[in-house]
Formats: sequence, C-alpha cells, structure tokens
Amino acid sequence: RFKQRSFLHFIGVYCLFLLAPSKIKAMMKRCTVAIFLTSVTTVLSRKDATSDECGVYLAESSTDHVLGSFAGKPYQRDDAIGSRDSVVQFVDIREHNRHLAGEDDGQRLENFLGTCWSGDSTAGMNEGAEVISAVGGPCFSSTGHVGMINAVIYQYSTLLRTDTDLLSSGYDETTSPGRGAFTTYHNLTLLAVDKIPAGMEIFLDFGMEYNQYDDTKKANIDDYRKMDEAMGKMVEFFNKHAESIGEKAANEVYEFMKKDVLDLTAEKRAPAARSLLPDTYHGLQEIIDSGGSALFSNPEVVKDLDWLKMNGYCQDNLVAGISAIEHAGRGAFTSRDMKKGEVVAPIPLVALNQGRSALSMMESEEDAEEHGTEAGARTHQLLYNYMLEHPQSSALFLPAGGLTFNINHGGKKKANVKMMWSTKEWSNGEAAREFGVNDLSLVGPVDMILELVATRPMKKGEEVLLDYGDDWAKAWDEHVSKWDEVTKDATYAKSAMTLNEIHRVQPFPTSDETKDDDEDEEEKAALIACQLLYDEDKIERRRNQDGTRTKVYPWIPHPVAGEVHLKSESAFRGVNRVGCDILERSGEEKSGYKYVVQPYIKEGLAILVKNVPHDAIRYVDKPYKSAQHELSAFRHTIQFPDDVFPKAWRDLVGEEGHDTRDEL
Repeated sequence: RFKQRSFLHFIGVYCLFLLAPSKIKAMMKRCTVAIFLTSVTTVLSRKDATSDECGVYLAESSTDHVLGSFAGKPYQRDDAIGSRDSVVQFVDIREHNRHLAGEDDGQRLENFLGTCWSGDSTAGMNEGAEVISAVGGPCFSSTGHVGMINAVIYQYSTLLRTDTDLLSSGYDETTSPGRGAFTTYHNLTLLAVDKIPAGMEIFLDFGMEYNQYDDTKKANIDDYRKMDEAMGKMVEFFNKHAESIGEKAANEVYEFMKKDVLDLTAEKRAPAARSLLPDTYHGLQEIIDSGGSALFSNPEVVKDLDWLKMNGYCQDNLVAGISAIEHAGRGAFTSRDMKKGEVVAPIPLVALNQGRSALSMMESEEDAEEHGTEAGARTHQLLYNYMLEHPQSSALFLPAGGLTFNINHGGKKKANVKMMWSTKEWSNGEAAREFGVNDLSLVGPVDMILELVATRPMKKGEEVLLDYGDDWAKAWDEHVSKWDEVTKDATYAKSAMTLNEIHRVQPFPTSDETKDDDEDEEEKAALIACQLLYDEDKIERRRNQDGTRTKVYPWIPHPVAGEVHLKSESAFRGVNRVGCDILERSGEEKSGYKYVVQPYIKEGLAILVKNVPHDAIRYVDKPYKSAQHELSAFRHTIQFPDDVFPKAWRDLVGEEGHDTRDEL
C-alpha cells in the first residue's frame, strides 16, 4: 500500500507537468523583439501559391447548413491561406439608420451586419466612430468552432500594408477621378495557426463570446491542444511502465489521471478536458494516430479532396494586382489558366433590405460641424460601389466572393466573365429565389451563390473583367468628364497612404521636427499612430524639468505572461493601435530606428513607451478625412443582369409591370 501511494504521488506530480504546462511556462521569458519582428516579416513576405493545385475550396460546412471553407492542400502553421483580399470599410451605419431601430428593417440590417467584421480586425477603425468591414472569400465563408480554430485573420498584414505598387503605377490620388471610388484597404490575409491537413474545414476565431469559449461543458481550442500534449506524455508513460506494474495498476493510474489530477490541474475546465479522453488508456494511441483529439472527436470536418473538386468551388483562382484600367486602382487576375465555361469565382450573396436607403448618409448640422462636411449633404457609403442591384428591387446584394471586390468593369466588349446561378446540390438556390425581398435576410449565403463563369479561355495573369451595366458606364463617363470642373478649387492634404510610402524607409519625424510645419494641424488629413504593448512590471521614472516624474515602459511584441488565447495576441492588432506623439528617435536605417513615444490616453495618466520599432508606427487618416468620405467621390452600384435576377425579388414593379423605384 505504501509503495502504491508513493507511486500515485509520483504520478500526481508527473501529471502536473503533463497537464498544466502553462503553470511552468508562465515563469519563462517570452521571445525577444528581434525574433518577433523577424517572424512576422517572414509570414508577411511569404509568397502566395499560384500553382494548378487549388488551395482552398468553398462548400457546405460540416457543422450546419452554412458556408464553409476547406483546405485544398496541407497547410503548416503561419502559412497564408488563399489569396490576399480587399476590404471595404463603411461607417456609422447604425447611426444613419437609427430610425429603423425596433422595426423589422432594423433587424434585417443587423442580419446583414452580422456577416461582416469589425473595423479593428481589418485596420479600418480610424475611418469613423463605428467602422464595419465587408470582406469576401475564405474570410467571409469560413465558420467558427470553439474547439477547432485553425486560422485567424492576420491583422499585421492589413495594419502594415504598403501601397508601393499602386503609387508607382502612375496613380495620383490628388488628380484621379478614381479618388475615393475604390477601397485602399487590401492585403487581408487568412493565416493558419495550426497544421491543417488537406480536406479539413477551416475554422476562424470569432471571439470568445461567439464561440462559447468559456462553456465548461464543451471542449475549446486550448482544451484540445493541452490534452493532445498530455495524451502524448501519457502514451510514453504507459508504454514504459504498464507492463511492469500490471494491467490493474495501470488502469488505476489512468483513472487517477482522469479524475484527481484533471480536477486539480484543469479545475473548472476538467469536465470538458475529461470528455476528450478514452475510456481506457489503450485508446490513447488511436486518438494520437487520428491526428489528435479534435479530429478524433469530429471526423466529419475533413472532406475527401475528390469530393471537394467535384462538389466545391475553388476560391483562389484570383490574385490581386494593379489594374490596367486607368483610375481603377487594383484589379483581379487569374492565378492559373481558365477554360471557357469554367467557374472563375463563386460569389455568395448577402441581401441588404432597402439597400439604397440603408447605405445613404445624411449629415446633421452637428455632425457636419464635427466632420468638417456640409450639413444636409447626401451621399452613399463606399460599399455602395461594390453592391449588386436591380432597378426593380429595393434590395442590394453584397458579392462576397474571393477578390470579387477587385473585379473591374470591362463593358460588353472586354468582359470575360458572366454571372450564373449555382446548381450545387448542397445549395438550395431554387427555393431561395422564390422568397420575397423582405424575407431574403433570412436566407443564408449558402443558398444564394452566383458563379462567375469564363466566357472565353483565359491565360494565367489575365485581368478578369465584368460588365457592370450601361447605367454604370454612363454614370462613370459623366463623372470623369466633370471631374476637373468639380475639383478645380479643391486642395488635398497628404493622405496616410502617401505618407506611409514616404516613411517606409525614412524615419518618422519627432514632435520637435514638425512643430514649425507650415501646414496647420487641423488641415492635416493624417496623424501618427502606434501599435503599443508595454511591460508594466518594468517601469522607469523620468524626471521632467518641472520636477515631476513620468513613467516609462518598454515596448513588447507580446503580452508579458499568462496563457495567451490562440497564442496570436501581439502588439500588431487593431485594438492596440493608439494615436501617439514621437518624442525621441535613435538608430539608423540599416540597424533600424527606435522611438520614444507618448500615447494619447486619458488626462492625468501620461506615460512614455520606449524602444518602439519603426514597423510599429504608421500614419492613419483622421476620422472622416480619407478620400472615401468626400462628396465628390464616384458612387454607383453594379447592375444585376436582368436575365439572371429572380422575378420574386422585383418588389418595385407596379401592378402594370413598370419600374416604380423613382416614384418611391
């Protein structure tokens, strides 16, 4: 008995190391700034694959009748998934539609917004008071799973995006009629945070609350990972000791591990963690061989590649580049040769009821004074330019395909793709096209999928063009013809895009270096912002000339201690971007500049942060000051082909069959 108790005590101590590694790891120092910046730069510079092998498919999710994205090939941690995409930011939409609160249309608007991301996840948070991001591709079509999160939106890629390609192409943002007509937010990257086998569904982190992360009855991502590590150690132990201690003792040890040790180490997470273990220790190896507890518990999340090729849609047939069309900005180009009749891109649709009204913006006198605009001015959100519309319908439709925001107008002569409805068995498209407009917000994108089909063969690298419709072409031609007259008296301050290109290599100026600028601070369109995390335990105090002291903290790339959710927390996240003043600068171009900054925080809490790297500083456009907010910017929707648009969605046709949109 004494030997058995001693042995179980040894097992208990041993299991503390197996099942609670975070308690040990919390005492270790995190990686250095140099290692972190090297790693994120490596991820950001890694080229996207453009082989004939499709990297990511769109199909019905394994979890429910919703859209899902599936790996077309194996991915390692830190691999980019699919093509880097564009983002369209829109602002204060709830404020502009506050008259809808409590009504059915208000709920329909919320249903639409529920398919979008928050602006701080895509670097758009400075555009206005409330910023929402419309995205497409795998960032749109991937769903969530509390225990299977294997990818995240890589915020570093959009926060630190560069525009060298656009600005070196001849585009001049101060003279182009395209100013404010297309999004400048790009490089949206989906990043693997774990190994993803070919065929596996891609699951995103939508936040702890959405994913029910704290539900103690349901295993979450950290439970799966910790238990996989623990089961590997358990297998090592039983392979070494089970034969010598005997079957009965081995089973007792395993039960002790499952109950007593897990209760001690996992605490409130113990029930969820215990649910991942097999009934006997003999089943541990089978779980490991299957790829871990997550895949063993959810085998349906891995689809056969042949099934995906036959029944899914490839989502990386397009890559971004600079359009050959003047004033168009970026475009979408084929990543591989495409045959006539082949689907170039799937386009899931999201309906926005009363879309023209919902995307309108009317400035009150109070808002106009705050934003520096004209009271009563009426315009549309930038998102309006990307929406599909039909003149006989009150609804607009977001085309949420991969890189479909980048597809430009080619007219009837140059267009090389056309729209057709999906015929996939897993998409209930025919039923959805019988719904009335007011019920479309209840129809998921899984049942409203358009196909962009090649109308002729296309070579790899060819720009994909769509016919936006005659109304769009006429409106654009008129906009271009009047542009010089409309903007003849306009003066434009340097935008964040231009300033960041200048300071991509040049150092950022200190406050002393800019205090004598001729340009008034109020006239500037951009301000300096910093990506800040700092170690509060390593405080210094700097004596000021007036005898007071200011707290100084060192900049750090990651949170200091404790378990980090998904291990993806870093200084380079939208929530860690704050306005700042640069007080000091050291270093040089070759070794890298370092800065001492003072973040804009609440009065009376002034602090300084030192050792801030050059990459952690950017210019950002002031709220409502970027080109997309200007009244002179072009606005027009893309027309839904009449022969494709369902009759049931035409709610603006009167009893005699004529278009009543203008009357309404």
